Amino acid sequence: MANNIYFDTTIFIDLLDSTRPFGKESIKLTKDLIENKDTLYINSDSVSTAFYVMNKHNIYPQEKLLTIMRNTVSLFTVVATENGEITQALRLCEDDTTACRDYEDTLQYVCAKKVDADLIVTNDKRFVGLDIEVKSTR
Repeated sequence: MANNIYFDTTIFIDLLDSTRPFGKESIKLTKDLIENKDTLYINSDSVSTAFYVMNKHNIYPQEKLLTIMRNTVSLFTVVATENGEITQALRLCEDDTTACRDYEDTLQYVCAKKVDADLIVTNDKRFVGLDIEVKSTR
């Protein structure tokens, strides 16, 4: 049975740069999920952040980076990060009854909820998935 799998920015960057510490593991997991016919999601903010990080570190010349980004993004359904998601993430961070303190992680969680994700894949040790299972490629 296919699942909705949501990817955190850390894993998306691993897919763009396999030389990162868990890059090869992230690539293998992604291939396995695609073969399983799972639907992969990432949010629009992650795409922007990943481009910024990759461009800043000059991993590839810009033309090659654009091609790699386009090819990698094509594996995913991109979830829009809009006013509602931003507001909800900020509210969760303000709520003392949740463990949500990292805004970026909380925004990822809110976007995962938006697509009814069964699983969030991240290598962030402090990621709070609340009611969604969290998996690492570590």
